[in-house]
Amino acid sequence: FVVDFEKTGRPASWDKAMPFLLRAVAEVDELNPRSVDSATKAATALGDAKLGGGALVEISMRPPTKKLISAQIAAIRALGSFAGDPKAAKGLIAIINRARPTHPRAVAAPDQRRELEVSFGLYLAAAGASINAIGELRTPAAATPLVLAMYRTPELFMQVRRALVATGPTAKAELRKALRGEHAEVNALFKKHKLGEYCGDRGDQPCVRVSALHFYPAVVLGDFHDDAVVPDLLAVLKKPAAPVYFMDDQPSPNTQYNAVFDALRKIGSPSAAAPVRAAWAPGKSKLDLISRILAASTQPFVSRDAADAAALAKIAADNAADDGLRMEAATAFARLSVDANDIKQLDTLAAKYIDASKKKDMEARKFQKRAADADRTLDAARQAHEKMKADLIAITRDDTKSIADIKTATQAAQKSEDDFKLAKKKHRDETAPFKMANGAAKAYLGYARMFQTHIARIDLGLRCKSDPGCLVASLEATPDEAASKLSRYIKDLASWSDDEKRGLVTAAIDRAMLELGKLGPAASAHTDTLLAAASSDDRQIRLAVLLALPKIAKLPCPQCVTKLDAAIKAGEGKTALGDLNLETTIVRNYFISAGAP
Repeated sequence: FVVDFEKTGRPASWDKAMPFLLRAVAEVDELNPRSVDSATKAATALGDAKLGGGALVEISMRPPTKKLISAQIAAIRALGSFAGDPKAAKGLIAIINRARPTHPRAVAAPDQRRELEVSFGLYLAAAGASINAIGELRTPAAATPLVLAMYRTPELFMQVRRALVATGPTAKAELRKALRGEHAEVNALFKKHKLGEYCGDRGDQPCVRVSALHFYPAVVLGDFHDDAVVPDLLAVLKKPAAPVYFMDDQPSPNTQYNAVFDALRKIGSPSAAAPVRAAWAPGKSKLDLISRILAASTQPFVSRDAADAAALAKIAADNAADDGLRMEAATAFARLSVDANDIKQLDTLAAKYIDASKKKDMEARKFQKRAADADRTLDAARQAHEKMKADLIAITRDDTKSIADIKTATQAAQKSEDDFKLAKKKHRDETAPFKMANGAAKAYLGYARMFQTHIARIDLGLRCKSDPGCLVASLEATPDEAASKLSRYIKDLASWSDDEKRGLVTAAIDRAMLELGKLGPAASAHTDTLLAAASSDDRQIRLAVLLALPKIAKLPCPQCVTKLDAAIKAGEGKTALGDLNLETTIVRNYFISAGAP
């Protein structure tokens, strides 16, 4: 608001401020909260000015303490703005390379555990901030330290993943060596700390194999969208599946196969089509059920024709097959099919479940009055019980009541409690037939809607084929427009809810982005349209767009970074979008590592 600087802004005065800022950082007294607060603000200012790197490194390198950590984190973050400064990079790498302290779970004594929780938490805070900062510097020298940190501190894997992708080709080369078991420093780390096996939190149990060596690099290699890494990924499928880690003696829900199939979906290389097919095909696959499900869901992303659609449809229609496998097979089938007859097949399957739903609904109606009466009876019993409890409280607080009065009221309240328990049991018995039939009706209808929604995927494939303009237009469709296109196939659309109709839009976009990604650079003219859609709050839509973008965008793509940064900023503070913002950041970092400034 100063008139003299209204147009130009006030000139920088860092030369005048620097002595005070440097002193606040260098002479911080961790026993004085005001001094720590001043150092925190000064470190942030130095980062904005990109000055005073030496002082920032010095405070960052001190052993972290509870009282000083806020200023240290500010200094570490500030170092992330010192691009091209070898001292800043060296300081951050030194923090990342610190030895991991003893994990709190490794000790049994509560007092020791509490003490270790403090030191371990401080270690993770400093290491995590340093990993984030080194990711901003994008220095090749950080590739090996980051790969080692990926194994040393799996708690920080997501931060490491972001930083590795931003680091670029050097990181990719290090990850490939680790995945192949050819990384000398990684192998030494695994040997020294026995990272390839779990022997109990305190080393007092029989050791079992874990797959951390392959899981973590496989995830990150998928983020580089490079066909060249596919053979390395496929080689992992030849190794026995194993949990990634154990926590409190419980195995992780994922194996290294999860990472491999996730990476193959991102890369989308047709060279993986045959091995992926062998991983799920009935009578051929030697993998466990969960791995077969993962493989089936991956097939549409690596196939370049609809040859597998029939086999997947057969699994989807098999009532004896596992429900999870059936659902993934149905989705994969709908992502591949280009046959109008397949729509009839989906409609037939849907009709079967709609009929089953109607029968169960009619069955539920027979028990509906009985269940409603039971609800009213239970509600009356609940009110009586609540009144009895309130009366007891009132009597105990009434000075005029005798001990005998309180005892009588207590006995009555106890009897009321027992009566209410019996009333709840009777209610469960009375309502069980209705709930079972009603639940089955809803479940059957859910299966029907799943098959009907898949029609939108096949219809999109039939209408658009390989026309990028048609595929991209799906991003603008409304639920009513999507429903109108499918009214000739889906006869009961009038009874669909708005959410169910939105599912048709999402399904069509899912298929469209898959087909667009297969067109590759031939669809690059639509990059900006996809970038605009990358800010969608719809999880399925954004993930579909993020899968397609790296395949169609011509590199380098500076607008990709700018637009994705805007999408990330728009999602900040929205808890439900946390994982979507992470995936958006990973794709943004891919474009940075691919040459965007």
